Amino acid sequence: MVKRLVTKARLRAIAPWAALSVVFVSTSVLIGLLAFVNDSQRVTIGAHAATVSPTFDGHATVDLGAVLPRLRLASNVPFGMGVNIDVQETNASNLTDLINRDALIAAQPEGEIARIQQAIQEMAVDDALAGAGSGLLVTVVVATVWAMIGYRRRRELWHLVHRHERRVEHRAIVVLVAMLITIASIFGPGRMRRVEAPPTEWTPLAKLLPELDLDARLQSVEVASGFSTTGGVGVIKTAVETYQRSTRFYGQLTDKVSGVSSQIHQPSKDETVAIQVNDRHDNIGMDPFAAAVAKAAGAKLLIDAGDDTSSGQEWELFSINSLRQHFKDFKVVAVAGNHDAGGHVKDAMRKSGFTVLDSKPVEVDGIRFLGDSDPTKTGLGSADQPGDETVDHQSKRLADIACSQPENKRISTMVVHDPSSFAATAERGCATLLLSGHLHRQVGPETKVVDGRPVTTYTNGTTGGAAYAFALGYTLRRPGEVTLITYLKGQPVGLQTVTAELTGDVTVGAYTPLSN
Repeated sequence: MVKRLVTKARLRAIAPWAALSVVFVSTSVLIGLLAFVNDSQRVTIGAHAATVSPTFDGHATVDLGAVLPRLRLASNVPFGMGVNIDVQETNASNLTDLINRDALIAAQPEGEIARIQQAIQEMAVDDALAGAGSGLLVTVVVATVWAMIGYRRRRELWHLVHRHERRVEHRAIVVLVAMLITIASIFGPGRMRRVEAPPTEWTPLAKLLPELDLDARLQSVEVASGFSTTGGVGVIKTAVETYQRSTRFYGQLTDKVSGVSSQIHQPSKDETVAIQVNDRHDNIGMDPFAAAVAKAAGAKLLIDAGDDTSSGQEWELFSINSLRQHFKDFKVVAVAGNHDAGGHVKDAMRKSGFTVLDSKPVEVDGIRFLGDSDPTKTGLGSADQPGDETVDHQSKRLADIACSQPENKRISTMVVHDPSSFAATAERGCATLLLSGHLHRQVGPETKVVDGRPVTTYTNGTTGGAAYAFALGYTLRRPGEVTLITYLKGQPVGLQTVTAELTGDVTVGAYTPLSN
């Protein structure tokens, strides 16, 4: 005799668990979704504080306040997901400065786009957990009430309901009327009020500025119609022109890397290549160029010797966001420079997964590193302020740490911002390669033998092309330099510079072998 898989007894046993599962899932999804669509998060985007909130209108909408018009472009993500970005305060001193900053950051938006996506993902996870917690609570309450009523009482209620049909019908009508009144009280007033403001009309940017030749990205941008649009056409035009000059200059630089790739040293299968950047000073326009050079050289490791920003303020974290996005597949070893002081930059580096050197030897990709962030604090245009120690004290302290390492764990590479911070280690010969930035010009490589071991010191020029402490702009103020460092079994064996010239040309320096 064949036994039936589905029986009434089995259905009765499964039904309560199935019902509880439905209650849990439906409650979790409903509450989580309601929380998500009403959620928001305050973040720093570009040069502004901003509030980011998810939408389902299929657009990324940027609200620039009462003076400037709103902008939007299609998000092109599943389920019509979009985002509203309410741009708020900034530390820019005037409107022109603000417009230029925003336009230049918009020319390299990958880092800020990734930050917005991260904020949306964080809200989605938080709200999903909140929904699941609420669903679990409701499920426990339902199960508890169900158990407290008991089998006997449930059967009595069941028979009572079926014996008094009219009473049940009356109660159902009362419940239905109550539900209708509740729904009407929630949605009715808003429907009955007269709409005083017409719905927003959106004008394509290409129609607003027909005299400009817009790229594909700008072709998809729409501007909210109204006084701020018509009255601010000049401001919008200035921003677009700044954006175009920036994308044109840095885009051409990046494109030219492929033309010089044959001059870039290629590693053997046993070699590892790192790329050094430093003194970017907010110039994220150089990040695609540096990433293209790294790709052409087969690099897998990024060494950041500091001064990614100009004053270490929270609004400048777009610089770290950009670096993280362009080198997202790289391991990153970093220190903060004197213009990164304040804690925001190092915190952002750690959150981005960078290995921030802090006076402790650490091994990354088989390379033994030692270093520390600059102790000096320097703002934008302000004088140096002493930190917890002087550069001279830091130099001696790092030398003591380096020289205390056993011979089989000798420091392969020391990374600091100011070359003065590695002076004592170089003099005592306790590291093989010592890297820095800070000077905005290349110094070295210089090799000397100390106690029978070669010691090479090297200072990379400014990657951001900075003449002073601020480099964000649609062109370079000085040649922008990156250095490729080749390692074999964790030891440095060669250096090579790649430079973005003021003319827009790219030059590749000769490969310099290092002694071991």
